[in-house]
Amino acid sequence: MPDNILRKRLARWRSAYRNSGLRRFLDWWGQELAALLPERVRSALVERRDELRIEAVAEGGWTIQRMPGDREADRIILPVDAAQEDWQSAVTRLRARSEVPADLVLVLAGRGVLERHLSLPLAAEDNLAQVLAFEMDRQTPFKPEQVRFDHRIARRDVAARQISIDLLIAPRVAVDAALAPVQSAGLALDAVDTLAVDGRRNGYNLLPQEARGERSQRDRFLNWIFAAAVIVLAWTAMSTSIRNREKALEDLHAEVDRVKVEARRVGALEKELADAVSGANFLTEMKQTHPVAIDLVRDLTERLPENTALQRLSVNRGEVQIQGVSGEASALITILQKSLLIEGPALQGAITPDQRTQKEQFMIQARTRVKSVEGVDAVPAQG
Repeated sequence: MPDNILRKRLARWRSAYRNSGLRRFLDWWGQELAALLPERVRSALVERRDELRIEAVAEGGWTIQRMPGDREADRIILPVDAAQEDWQSAVTRLRARSEVPADLVLVLAGRGVLERHLSLPLAAEDNLAQVLAFEMDRQTPFKPEQVRFDHRIARRDVAARQISIDLLIAPRVAVDAALAPVQSAGLALDAVDTLAVDGRRNGYNLLPQEARGERSQRDRFLNWIFAAAVIVLAWTAMSTSIRNREKALEDLHAEVDRVKVEARRVGALEKELADAVSGANFLTEMKQTHPVAIDLVRDLTERLPENTALQRLSVNRGEVQIQGVSGEASALITILQKSLLIEGPALQGAITPDQRTQKEQFMIQARTRVKSVEGVDAVPAQG
């Protein structure tokens, strides 16, 4: 009783897992991980197996065919009364021609089996074997104990809570009669199945559970190792890809930072150059638009009368200050108004007599005359 309860619980857990989003995610994830592996690695990790198909011939006797294989050496014909040694020798010879393990499969004729398609509630999957045994009375003329049957789940419709079942049924007497010579030869079958129209197996197994050739624990252990290796390799490939992308991103950030520093340095140099050019242009413009002191001295020398002597001449930021003595200081304003180098001359303060020279002491304030900047060549800016 406890064993039956445990089996029912395991069946419910398996059903819940098969219909869960977790399984769909793990299936998708496994496909994505497998896609990361090279084709050669995927092929190496997928277990390949050949088949030795045993099939009764119409004329009597048996054929054992290695699949895949289409040569004469891949097919052996045995008589109806073949001895145990003949069976074992034939199987051994054909398995020797295979580079991978070969399953031994008994193929039944299609006319001796019955196939049905059922639609059942999704909840029936928890105890599907018993449900199918119950359906046997309704779907076939046989009772469950009179047949051997197997099923495959064609589709699960979670939304409609239905499952579609393909059911293969064969009379127990016919199956046992076909099994008898093989089992008497001491051979362990892996499956009893039928063939589709294209010659491929339908994927059922009518072989009783107790008669199935169990694969060794070593094979199962290796399968787990292969599965774990696929996950580890895929995870390693994915992690390596992520690390490489992170490293490339870090290198890109470092390069961007370096370019930014270089850009700031170039910008500073451009600003220094622009300031220097601006200063040079300013000096050039000032030189071109304001008279040079020597030109102003020459102009004053030519314009001022001989009875006039300059004691001080100051030119500062366009402001001109002329100080001296003259025999006719009041007439100097009129004279200086004709100058092309200064403008707006005016007496600064009062004219005072100079006792030493017997002349009039004066101070005149004026501005340098700004020239037109047209035609003035500025220092070209670089950048």
